Amino acid sequence: MALLVDGDLNRVEELKDWDTTVLDVANSEGIDLAAKLRLAWREIEEEVQGFLLWQEAGELGQVQVDQAMRKWHALITLEAVYRDAYFSQLNDRYEKRWKHYGELAAAQERRYFQLGVATVTNPVRRPEAVTVSFGEGGAPASTYWVRATHLDARGRESAASEVQMVSSPLPHSMTASLAYAPAGVTHWNIYVGLESGSIGLQNAAPMEAGSAWTLPAGGVKSGRPPGDGQAADGRIERLPQMRRG
Repeated sequence: MALLVDGDLNRVEELKDWDTTVLDVANSEGIDLAAKLRLAWREIEEEVQGFLLWQEAGELGQVQVDQAMRKWHALITLEAVYRDAYFSQLNDRYEKRWKHYGELAAAQERRYFQLGVATVTNPVRRPEAVTVSFGEGGAPASTYWVRATHLDARGRESAASEVQMVSSPLPHSMTASLAYAPAGVTHWNIYVGLESGSIGLQNAAPMEAGSAWTLPAGGVKSGRPPGDGQAADGRIERLPQMRRG
């Protein structure tokens, strides 16, 4: 799964899994769902950071996003959406949903910390973006969907970067690279597809950090899709303790 610091919890379209009308409400009330998702992510980071400090264990960069956290994030976001909608229209229906999601979010927060914070011992951050450039070449005009992952020296692979759609209306060549490699990253993988649902691994072996990938003469090939990132190595549970001071 992704790391919390990567920010990959829920996307706008995934909120429909929790509330089928949320997109319509946000559109009609002028609510920026992407902004609400980011604010909810930051709120969770603050709460988790406080928990780790209280437990005196782990670091924020080691925290993995699990299903319990995704649910908590979605509920916090929905609470914020309907709170804004209520104060915009003072609509009782929105108020009921605001309060309902607030109660569910508070309950899910308690449940999350009871389960424990999932962590990885050696976290590998996902790439922020892929740098893609086109030049003269023989590949036909195409649109590509591109993602990438980082790997460390032991082959541990990060979650994939956000999907980028790039196009060339003319025959072309294409190269891709990553802007930088965080500490501990030694290699990277690139995933490309001609459709959003067919993104697959293109390199036969992990490429060295700092190297570039070039679209081969045969074009995009079929490969495995990107994985979900690192598996958790353990959980930091809430333990009774006396604070030192």
